[in-house]
Amino acid sequence: MKKRTSMALAAVTALVLGACNSDDAEITTTTLDASLLTTTTTSTTTPESDTTGDRTTDTTETPADPVASYEVISRTSSEDGETLYILVPPGEYSDVSMENFLGDLLEDETAVAGVEVFDDRAALDAALKAEDERTDEESELIGQHHLVSLVNGRQVEFQGPMDDFDDFVIGS
Repeated sequence: MKKRTSMALAAVTALVLGACNSDDAEITTTTLDASLLTTTTTSTTTPESDTTGDRTTDTTETPADPVASYEVISRTSSEDGETLYILVPPGEYSDVSMENFLGDLLEDETAVAGVEVFDDRAALDAALKAEDERTDEESELIGQHHLVSLVNGRQVEFQGPMDDFDDFVIGS
C-alpha cells in the first residue's frame, strides 16, 4: 500500500510539474483505489500565437526519418566523375535527413559528381532508361519516387514528392 501511495504521489507530482512547464493545456484525472492505480490524461493542444497576434500556428511536428540504409544500384561515369543511382527504403524524409545522407555519402565516396536517390526500385530502373524509351507510367513512377538529385558534386535539387523543399549547395 505504501508503494502504491508513493507511486501515486510521484505521478501526481510529475503531472503537476509537467503542466506548470508546458504551453499546452492538460487535464488530468487520477483515481486511487486500494487494488488499482489508474491515471487518465486528456491533453488539448493550444495553438501558439505569433507576436503580431494576426495568426496562430500549431507547433506539433512529425519527426522526419533518417536514411537508415541504402543500396547503390548503378554507377555511370563521365569526365566529371561518377553518378550514383541509389535506392533508399520508403520513409518520411525531410530536407535535413537528405542533406545528412548526402553529406555522409560524399564523405565515403570519392569522385562523385552526381547522385540520384529513389525510394522505389521500379522507378529507379525506369530512370536508367533513355527518356524517349520510357512509358508514361514509368515517367509517372519516377515523378512519385525520385526524391533528390546531387548535381556537380554539391548542388542539391529536390525532386517529385520532396520538391517543396528549397534546393541548396552542400557546404554553404
